[in-house]
Amino acid sequence: MKIIVVAGGQGTKLWPYSRSHKPKQFQAVLGDKSLFTENVDILLEQYAPEDIFISTKQQFIKYVSDQAPRIPLRNYIIEPNIAKDRGPGEGLAFLRLSLLHPDEPFFVIQSDCIRQPKEAFLKMMLDAETMVKRDRKLITGGIKATEPDMGSDYLKLGKPLHADIDQDVYAVDTLIFRGSNYAETKKLVESFSVVVHCNHSCWFPELMLDAYKQYRPDWHEALMRIKDAIGKPGEDAEIERLYAGMEKGATEDVTKHIFNNGEGQVILVPFRWSDIGTWGSVYEFFSGEPGEVYADGRVVSVDASDTLVKVSNPDKLVAIAGIDNLVVVDTDDVLMIIPKTKIDKLKDLQKAIGAQEGGRYL
Repeated sequence: MKIIVVAGGQGTKLWPYSRSHKPKQFQAVLGDKSLFTENVDILLEQYAPEDIFISTKQQFIKYVSDQAPRIPLRNYIIEPNIAKDRGPGEGLAFLRLSLLHPDEPFFVIQSDCIRQPKEAFLKMMLDAETMVKRDRKLITGGIKATEPDMGSDYLKLGKPLHADIDQDVYAVDTLIFRGSNYAETKKLVESFSVVVHCNHSCWFPELMLDAYKQYRPDWHEALMRIKDAIGKPGEDAEIERLYAGMEKGATEDVTKHIFNNGEGQVILVPFRWSDIGTWGSVYEFFSGEPGEVYADGRVVSVDASDTLVKVSNPDKLVAIAGIDNLVVVDTDDVLMIIPKTKIDKLKDLQKAIGAQEGGRYL
């Protein structure tokens, strides 16, 4: 099996650590190791470097080579520096693997997620490979929903599958996109028939490209033209031109049809998973008791609660007292303070900073 580590996103919701020139997956958001390095190091415990492919943008190659030096350069799948969302980006990765390893399954890893314990994560990958080779159906990961998550999609479970593996596996009945309001999502979660879709897709590259052809023929046509350009004079310029013409969209624009047709499967992931997409998700994953202060750095707190404090300078002391429900993030050039309940205002804050200061702090 070949592994696709996706590391091309911008991560704007984790500003000011995540920046346009160096997004969150390459930053030491948690501790002293980047999310990208952490995930690659875990994969290298089970897979050879030659079996791990890195899908990233041209502008991030320097971080990939610095932070994952064991992965060979030929295993880099380079996207043009154009924001197109996961559909076109992962499509380019599927195309590359279809040319190099058409008969081997792939497993997609988002590099900005945390999975604990790692042993359960690696075993789940092996079991997914077993299922895919046997059934040749798209498999993904799901996690039991306990609270409404407005930032996630859901999978409605079909019948349980009695697989010859030590995992809970279900047929997928439907992919349900994230709810339009909290009440609807809460009702959905309380039905106990859905799981949060946390990706971890596993399938064959040729079968995925066939699905692109059926459900997003415009993407497929562009990918086939890119295929024709590979190895010819002017390859890079032509790939960039074709890629620029692809419409933005998520890979779910394709996979939702597979799931809704009852042709997909889901493994209930046997590990703790978090998409480190916002400072709120960082707090929820790492805080212990409800209402506590989660501190990453040298922090002294008195009579504070329900607060996250992240400090980049190990020699800098941050002292807080009498505060509640805040996110405090301190980097070399930016101090951000925002209520946890208003973390969605981060986009407006970045827009205002861009208007006042230009791109210097973004």
